[in-house]
Amino acid sequence: MKLIVSGATGFIGTALTKRAETKGWDVTKIVRSNPAPGDITFDPQSGTIDERQLAGADAVVCLNGAGLFSRPWTDSYKKTLLESRLTSVNTLTEAFARLDEPDRPTHFLTGSAIGYYGAGRGDEILTEESGPGSDFLADLCVQWERAGHVATDLGIRHSALRTGLVMDSGGGMLGLLKHLYRAGLGTKLGSGEQWMSTISLDDHVRATLYAIENQLEGPINLSSPEPLRNADWHRLLAAYVHRPAFLTAPAPVMKLALGDFAEQAALASQRVMPRYLEDAGFEFSAPTVLEIFDQALPPKK
Repeated sequence: MKLIVSGATGFIGTALTKRAETKGWDVTKIVRSNPAPGDITFDPQSGTIDERQLAGADAVVCLNGAGLFSRPWTDSYKKTLLESRLTSVNTLTEAFARLDEPDRPTHFLTGSAIGYYGAGRGDEILTEESGPGSDFLADLCVQWERAGHVATDLGIRHSALRTGLVMDSGGGMLGLLKHLYRAGLGTKLGSGEQWMSTISLDDHVRATLYAIENQLEGPINLSSPEPLRNADWHRLLAAYVHRPAFLTAPAPVMKLALGDFAEQAALASQRVMPRYLEDAGFEFSAPTVLEIFDQALPPKK
């Protein structure tokens, strides 16, 4: 299997390339600078890449995008969040179009997020059939998926990876918060009633490769089959690291301090189910949050 990964040096991309290589796949990385031998370079800002290096790929995965948790969502950073995703996807689809049809990749997988569904869905069960929300993050995901879907006009299978809260000690939400919880400073967010849809890093990369192997196309929810409320996640993580769980971050204070990020990410209620993956026969190695903690964190003492 010939796999090309853009965003291969990021949190998820690094794990994805390693997993594919352990399966014996031929993996090539797309990078912006400092290429190692065999890497492909591209410049999304100018839309340049040598399309000949993409020829014959079984799958191309594009995971590029500025970090949602990296900086406050100012108007300028919102623009960066959107453009960093669209320019990368557009650069690749335009390169595919320059190839003769028999040389085009078979499958194009692009990032997306469960933010597609919007922040205020309450207790509603969300599947790939559910409609989008109407806030900034939902609109970002809609545009992101639409850009990737252009590949289908070129005869290329497209998958939009609607990623939940990826849990691992090396990055993502858990990588950021583990130190606070171990210091006894973990906090419930707002009322804690909002639903969290999590997935272990291991299951995320396994599911992505499963989608390639089984030719899954369209939107795919990459989240575990057992979402839980923030209050329960908070209590379980605090207990897991043997620390108290009495602190709360009031929602009004969070919204004042963090603006749209608080409402659309930290306090968002998204009860997402991986219906497509389950129907396709994918088996999660860590379906529950405690199993995710077992994978992601050192053993309990």
